[in-house]
Parts: sequence; structure tokens; C-alpha cells
Amino acid sequence: MYHLKLNAAVCNATLGIKLPNLFAIPARPRKLLDPYSQLLVNMLFKCLAVFAAAISVTLAQTIELGFPQNGDNFTPGQEVVAQVILPQSIESCIQVGIALAIDNCANGSCPNPADVLGSVLYAGPWTPESHPPGGFYQNFTVTIPSYLATGPAIFTLTHLCLLGAGPYPFLEYRNATVNIL
Repeated sequence: MYHLKLNAAVCNATLGIKLPNLFAIPARPRKLLDPYSQLLVNMLFKCLAVFAAAISVTLAQTIELGFPQNGDNFTPGQEVVAQVILPQSIESCIQVGIALAIDNCANGSCPNPADVLGSVLYAGPWTPESHPPGGFYQNFTVTIPSYLATGPAIFTLTHLCLLGAGPYPFLEYRNATVNIL
């Protein structure tokens, strides 16, 4: 069994038949944008990239601090029930764990949780359970340290999970500014 390979060169050379090249794309000169238009296009794509990143971060929020809230008052040595809420999220998240911490604010300025957490009240797994009217959450009983100074303090929830299909590590913080009396 022979396979016949037909192409334009073979047909023209052996049979004297000239076949048209139906797949040839004529070369056209490419239009270039003037520098000002190119700058506008580049700025547009940069804005779209920033917007897409902001949307993905918003959709990827995977945890909320139900209690305490901003302005709550505590005394040193007091037991507090912190509530960690799992909101509805589009992204799938493999839970790694959380940390609850509190730190004094000095001169009206609270420390950045990404730099320092302060006194760690809890560090470990987080396994939210379903509660019919309120969704998924877990409560943690923690004790406010007796050595905290009076005044404003920052109560921080730190959450680590593996996000997406990849997955990649996702670290986030939720804060409440509270008062130590």
C-alpha cells in the first residue's frame, strides 16, 4: 500500500498542474501605535491587573473575627470567649491553623500584626462547626494577660490556610481595637 503525498511542488513538477496555495496568508504590514497610545494601553492593562488582584483578595477572605469587636472593654485576668467565623467563600481553603494574640498600643499607635503579634493567647487548629442560624464558627476561651497595661490594645486573629487548586499559602489578619481597663 502506497501513500500518496500531494503538495504543490510535486504536482507542478510531475504532472504539470499548478495547485493554488489555499493556506498562504499574505504578509501585511503591522500597524504600530504611536508612543502616547501605547502608554495609554500599558496603563490600562496595569489598572486591570491591579483591579483583578484586588477582587481576588476580596473573594479570598476566608475568616472573620466575630468577637471581640472594636471598642470592647476587658480587664487583666478576665476570661474572654473569642469567636472565629468562617464566611461563605468562593475559594477552597485547606485549614492549617490560627493564632489569637493581644498587644498594647503605645502612644495611640497599635503595632502591625505582620510585624509583632504580642502575647499569644491561642495557637493551634481551627475546626469550625455548623450552627444552624449562624453559619460556621468556633469559639475559643482565652485569658487576657494580667501584665497588660491599661489603655488601648489590639486583639489579633492570624489565620493560615492553603488556598486554591495549587495550593498556595495564604496568611491573613483580622483585628479589633479593644480597651484594657
